[in-house]
Amino acid sequence: MKNTYDLPAVIQHRNLLFDFYGSLLTERQADCFSMRYVDDLSLAEIGQELDISPQAVVDFLNRGIKSLERYEKHLELVAKFQQRQAIINKILSESKDMETIKKYANELLQI
Repeated sequence: MKNTYDLPAVIQHRNLLFDFYGSLLTERQADCFSMRYVDDLSLAEIGQELDISPQAVVDFLNRGIKSLERYEKHLELVAKFQQRQAIINKILSESKDMETIKKYANELLQI
């Protein structure tokens, strides 16, 4: 993420990472992440639900986010997905002939 001050973009990126790699987190990390970023619960609400302190929630979230980012750094599944989506959008919006479609299809095959 280039601009960490764009909070909606940061949350959207984290949710995308979670979609791809969430099953690799520990159960507690995944629970905290889901409650915070999917269900939009406060740290206190999550802590109460899981019977842990809000600080423990923060720790689980931070470790989970670092794990998600590490997985993406090594596997690049989200980046490749986004590249494919961009090319598909080009095909849908710009392609008027078969040569253009073939060109974009070949780009997809290179990812």
